[in-house]
Amino acid sequence: MRQQTRSRIADGLERTGLLGPVERVREGWLALRARESDPEPADGLPLPPPRLRLLVDGRSGDAGLFLGVGRQLCESIQGAVAEAGTPVGEMRAVLDFGCGCGRVARHWAGVEGPEVHGCDYNPVLVAWCMANLPHVRALRNELEPPTPYVGGSFDLVYALSVFSHLDEQRQQAWLEEFQRLLRPGGLLVLSVLGKKLRHRLDARERRRFDGGEMVVQRPRRAGSNLCTVYHPHSYVTGSLLAAFADVRRFDLGSPELPIDQDGYVARRRKVIPKLTPSLAPMPA
Repeated sequence: MRQQTRSRIADGLERTGLLGPVERVREGWLALRARESDPEPADGLPLPPPRLRLLVDGRSGDAGLFLGVGRQLCESIQGAVAEAGTPVGEMRAVLDFGCGCGRVARHWAGVEGPEVHGCDYNPVLVAWCMANLPHVRALRNELEPPTPYVGGSFDLVYALSVFSHLDEQRQQAWLEEFQRLLRPGGLLVLSVLGKKLRHRLDARERRRFDGGEMVVQRPRRAGSNLCTVYHPHSYVTGSLLAAFADVRRFDLGSPELPIDQDGYVARRRKVIPKLTPSLAPMPA
């Protein structure tokens, strides 16, 4: 009920043009609170400032949660791709799409095997990764594809908390780009807001969700945390990832740290429709 109330308030603020200013005030207040309890990261890497952490999780900016969730997500991804038959030790390159300020990417430090790349739409977040995460090769992408990477560059592309903030058209466009970026047989990992968070929806939205429809709140804010998207399982398997093979759902969380988003791993088919080739080389 609380989340439904928040959503109605956000809709009202958007209609009056106040949603952006109110959100900036909220983020500033949360950033001040989060700074009071910043721990020293055990991995020895710098900790992003609270305002950047808020751009990633959208809720608290708490440093302990930022580090714990990032570690849990990284471990879950590695477990899911190993179960799918391609352990990370056999990979040459991995892309963290929507890497933010490295919540997950920082935990690839010391992992044997692949080169780690990251890209994000926000130049401030990318700049922080470039300056503070030496094991990550980061660059900025646009809100629309393509990326500057050469086609077939990656064994794994993962996009966490990304499709939960994109409208349908951009989702499909990025899925085509992921197919271009993945090597034949490469793996894609996505996280979406699914049945675990159905209670956030109002009665009308729940009927649509239960009928297999994707629910997009505030689509004009696509690309930001102010746009929220919910994906029923049938939509993911029957539409969103229909062009991929071996689609499986997996749990991103653990008994110690539950995570409400649904994880999916899928495989790029050996043969896919011809897509527009990349015009730029993979960055050095």
